Amino acid sequence: MQRGIGILLLVLLGFVQPVNASGVYTEWNSAMERKADVRVLRMGFDNLDSLPDIFDQFPNLEEVYFNNNRITTIPASLFRCAKLRKINFLRNRLSVLPEAIGRLRNLEEATFSYNKIENIPDSIGYLPELKELNLTDNRISRVPATIGMLQKLKTLRLGYNNLDSLPDEITMLQNLSYLDLGSNVLTRLPENMGALQNLHFFYIPYNHLDYIPTSLGRCKYLQELDVAYCGAFRLPYELSDIQKLELVYIDDHTVPFYQNPRFVYRQRIIVVSGENNMYRPSP
Repeated sequence: MQRGIGILLLVLLGFVQPVNASGVYTEWNSAMERKADVRVLRMGFDNLDSLPDIFDQFPNLEEVYFNNNRITTIPASLFRCAKLRKINFLRNRLSVLPEAIGRLRNLEEATFSYNKIENIPDSIGYLPELKELNLTDNRISRVPATIGMLQKLKTLRLGYNNLDSLPDEITMLQNLSYLDLGSNVLTRLPENMGALQNLHFFYIPYNHLDYIPTSLGRCKYLQELDVAYCGAFRLPYELSDIQKLELVYIDDHTVPFYQNPRFVYRQRIIVVSGENNMYRPSP
């Protein structure tokens, strides 16, 4: 008891620094005092316009959250953090996603939505542990073929970009469950979309598609499909045989598929009005 009181007094007097058991730090000074203890840097909504190039001084860094700032570039030292698993730069001012991101071999989640990024580097395919990639609302016009190497990827968000095509290699993502391509300028999809055998949620509204590949009917786990204002005028009848399909969003110019009598009570086709941009409750 007396020993505990003594340590507390030393801490209060500044002779002993308190240990951050969680490893979460929200400001630079305290993080620099205990570099080896830093596991998470959380500095969202901090009005930051730049970051110090000191990330490799934190040998156990696993997660960084710099969302909702004004950051324009990512320091090179961040890509030397071998243990990094999560990156969040949501709502910043990034224009470049560096090729060096491919060095983060343990990265599992990467969020760069709502920035000004124009290109996805080819090195994105060198992230063997990546499960979630969020790039909504940027200026991306091309997805590299190396995307097909991400065999653990489950979530891919690419809505609100400038995509007019996709590489066929995207159909190699065997664990992909969630794919959002809404609000781009896509004119075609890979013919072999049906190879995405674990796809549950597929969103392609507001595009310029000529048609939807019939192979999509082979996605037997598909639960939700949004094709409202996607450009295609007719849905392939093969969709009617997907037993797990529950919600299909179309616009009033789309000819829906004829529902399989066995699944007619499960498959709900919803006609979307152009005036309603918040019609889909799903994330």
